[in-house]
Amino acid sequence: MAKSIMKSSAFGIYLFSIVSVLYADTISLETITVEGVEVDDNTLNYTISKKSEVLSKTAKGETLGDYLEAIPGVESASYGPAVGRPVIHGMEGYRVGILQGDMVLNDLSSMSQDHAVGLTPKASKRLELIKGPATLLYGTYSGGVIRALGEEHESVLLKGTHGELYTGTGTTGTATNYGAKLEVADHNLSASLHHFHTKSDDYKSDGARVQHSDTKTDSTHLVLGYQASANQLIKLYVDNLEKSYAIPNLTPEETRIEMEQRRYGAVLHTQSLFDSLYGIRTELQYSDYRHYETEGGRYDGLFDQEQSSISTLFHFDIGAWEGESRVSFEHNKLRVCHEHGECREFSTPVRTSAEDGASLLSYYEDRGIPYAHGHPMPDTSFDLFSTGMTLKKAFEIDELSVAANIQYRKMDADASNMQETWLMPVSIDPDYYDEEEKLATSLSLGWWRAWNEALNSQVSLSYLERLPSSQELFWNGFHHATESYIVGNRDLDKERSLNVDVDLQHTLNGFETIAGLYYYHFDNYIYQAPLADGEGKVTLDPFHLSPVWQMRQVGAKIYGATLQENYTHSVLDHKLRYGVTFELLRGEIEGGGNIPRMAPFNTTLLLSDSYKNIEASLRYKLVDKSRYEAENETKTKGYDWLSASLSWEKKLSYGTLELWLKGENLTDNKARNHLSFLKESAPLTGRQISVGGSLKF
Repeated sequence: MAKSIMKSSAFGIYLFSIVSVLYADTISLETITVEGVEVDDNTLNYTISKKSEVLSKTAKGETLGDYLEAIPGVESASYGPAVGRPVIHGMEGYRVGILQGDMVLNDLSSMSQDHAVGLTPKASKRLELIKGPATLLYGTYSGGVIRALGEEHESVLLKGTHGELYTGTGTTGTATNYGAKLEVADHNLSASLHHFHTKSDDYKSDGARVQHSDTKTDSTHLVLGYQASANQLIKLYVDNLEKSYAIPNLTPEETRIEMEQRRYGAVLHTQSLFDSLYGIRTELQYSDYRHYETEGGRYDGLFDQEQSSISTLFHFDIGAWEGESRVSFEHNKLRVCHEHGECREFSTPVRTSAEDGASLLSYYEDRGIPYAHGHPMPDTSFDLFSTGMTLKKAFEIDELSVAANIQYRKMDADASNMQETWLMPVSIDPDYYDEEEKLATSLSLGWWRAWNEALNSQVSLSYLERLPSSQELFWNGFHHATESYIVGNRDLDKERSLNVDVDLQHTLNGFETIAGLYYYHFDNYIYQAPLADGEGKVTLDPFHLSPVWQMRQVGAKIYGATLQENYTHSVLDHKLRYGVTFELLRGEIEGGGNIPRMAPFNTTLLLSDSYKNIEASLRYKLVDKSRYEAENETKTKGYDWLSASLSWEKKLSYGTLELWLKGENLTDNKARNHLSFLKESAPLTGRQISVGGSLKF
């Protein structure tokens, strides 16, 4: 069946290209210069940078994962239209860094995949995917770094007056959205304001409505700029993000998340200080993130994270070496409430004469697990100092890169938010709430070589140390959105990995071949796995009869390959591009077994056509069934996904008008995302058709 669908889709792509060429001369349109269309460089690079506006034209939805999943090696861990955190080469959560500019994003999406990423891709100007040595500027992320760059990160002042109005809507739960941007500059001052709104009802899959899957988002971004001198530019910014979305889990009552995030910051751009130091960017930020989790309208959960940070990035030369270095400091405070119907605000429980840890000790002695029904973790705060540096030196046909990163973290745990009966007893772990100081050191080496005019290669070797998060260490309690009980591990060690990435690119006569191989070996990989008895029966917690997930740390390896073949040529004013991509991925645990939620093998076929002021694309993706499941992991069937997009642009006397049409899952197949914790209750969307337009002036 899959082979026949692939053959018919391939024939459709071939037919589409022939028809577009045959009818080229019958279309009479004014010659238009298309702006903002990006062409991939013919040189391998550790950083892939794309305009957000370009990515939005073919994105399935409005999440960060939707915008980036067309990039080979990137998947989206979707929970419906509201949530989609990028997964890179099988690595998720804390192994993928998400930054707004030079600051680590203050949200809780890495803690649990049902938590939405706290940024709006539509509001950014560019999105960058960074791998190899360059990642060590920003931290230690084995999966890579994603950066969202806005107007505040541009090192030049806006000129003149610019604006944009846009809107879009569609079928089957497609979000109805609208937005506006206005940019004004006069002499040494500038202002930029962007507001974005999107709302969708429950979507459909396999003809049926997926209950509790609606979403609503409002995002506002304001930037003020001042050119203080020829070499100094100051930009102030304010962000406000509000998001309300339901989680399509298996509970009959609606589980809903009400999320809000506010950011206040300043960026100082300094240039041309002297010959060897030609750029400094300093960013200061305060951010407050909060979200409520409700069950049937009751406020059962509350998460709040405050973050204050400062980062300075230097660009410099040392002899023949070109360098960048970054020094940053971050103060972070996380508070969590879990109390049925009692989490509208945080409160300190009344202390009694009850014995500390009486309830936990009782469950531990009876069941072997210190179950808790109060707040799932203490209030935690940490100070993180990080410094990273990359150096590059170009030779005749080679370029060598070296990088290092050092992190020092001091973490405190304050258990005053917990009832004393649910405290961790000293008899189980006497050091559970002790202050902790940790140091992590990471190194990376990269080598780029041009073998000839057609062949380039890129190799990176990295040793990375990742400090376990406070949630991985302390969480001990129920999580409503995923309907699971999670047991953390206070004794987790640093996660250490040795990463090897190899990329080859060959270009000749319009053909481009890009091949990538990667292998990541972990001494002590941290992951969540269901707890089961010797017969494979999953353990249930005594309070909600939900499956128990336990934090584990084991030796593991993740390896895979990607292969792209592209062909570009021009016929009768048409610029045609044909592409095919293959992706293979495995994740294994030492001693036997598989890492859960690894993306199945997949193949993508692409045809795009650019003709004067018209752009069209057709994309067909075939996803294999899951073949290497972890213990107690649900299997998923294979599926195919057909997407198409069409856009038309026209220059007017007062601006530029663009209209677009998109279709997703055009064959209306039933599909489940193997990466999702909620793949059974939150399948991927059915057929969607959306239309929209924008006016730039």
